[in-house]
Amino acid sequence: MQTYKYDAFISYRHTEPDKAIAEKLHRMLETYKVPKAVIKMGSQKKVGRVFRDREELPTSSNLADSIQEALENSEHLIVICSPRTPHSQWVCKEIETFSELHGHDRILALLIEGEPEESFPEQLCFVKKCIHHSDGTVTEEFHKVEPLAADIRAQSLSGMKKKLKTEILRLLAPILNCRFDDLKQRHRERKVKRI
Repeated sequence: MQTYKYDAFISYRHTEPDKAIAEKLHRMLETYKVPKAVIKMGSQKKVGRVFRDREELPTSSNLADSIQEALENSEHLIVICSPRTPHSQWVCKEIETFSELHGHDRILALLIEGEPEESFPEQLCFVKKCIHHSDGTVTEEFHKVEPLAADIRAQSLSGMKKKLKTEILRLLAPILNCRFDDLKQRHRERKVKRI
């Protein structure tokens, strides 16, 4: 079984509010305390390192190589989606590269603005499959997929950040290798206890 340097790679457009949400998400993932009951069910003990280029790259001279290496060493890809996302060559390339390296199953989307059809890049919604024919030829087909998405759309940045507090569980469940319902239940119990 492969061990990864990063549990997740955050891909986002470097404009606001996308950038602010990427920063908040990064902090929340790396500081999330996994409920003991969920760990007992076989979940990971914690979220390891999360890659976000502004945090991890300042020392590198070759951006493309560093991004490629980080994608190879990341177990999940989280794409922050807004109507600006499909226009970002970098984000589209990151999705494409991650999909080629690790498949499409570990790509997660965080919808922050707009409707899914205007905010999800094509690379997020279509999977390329190579079909090998009996005559030796190979053709490529694209299949539409429904990305696993958390939705934090709100009227303001503070509203988005507030929604992220609960919607983050949708992203955490596959990263921690546990069921969303278990995580949600334990999260609620923990909140009640605190109150």
